[in-house]
Amino acid sequence: MSKAKFNGKEYDLSKGKDRNQYWTDYAADKLVGKIITKVEYLSSKEAKDIYWYKRPLAMQLNDGTWIYPMQDDEGNDGGAIAYGEKDTFPVLGVEDE
Repeated sequence: MSKAKFNGKEYDLSKGKDRNQYWTDYAADKLVGKIITKVEYLSSKEAKDIYWYKRPLAMQLNDGTWIYPMQDDEGNDGGAIAYGEKDTFPVLGVEDE
């Protein structure tokens, strides 16, 4: 790993603590204060266009950005979202539309 700069701060990404702080700060910069303005599941066409078999819940933020969970960092498929301690928004199959 290497070093990274974000908002004037330098992080040593070879160190777990710095890596954790970098990604926390990065996510906070992108998400804190945003408002979810729309929710919908990816369509079957959208999922198939990116070679997914599952359709996750997608959320549009007030800046127009869409966010949605993925199975892994490589984006191999859609993922579920935990909501609180007892609920989950499931993924739907491309055939469920």
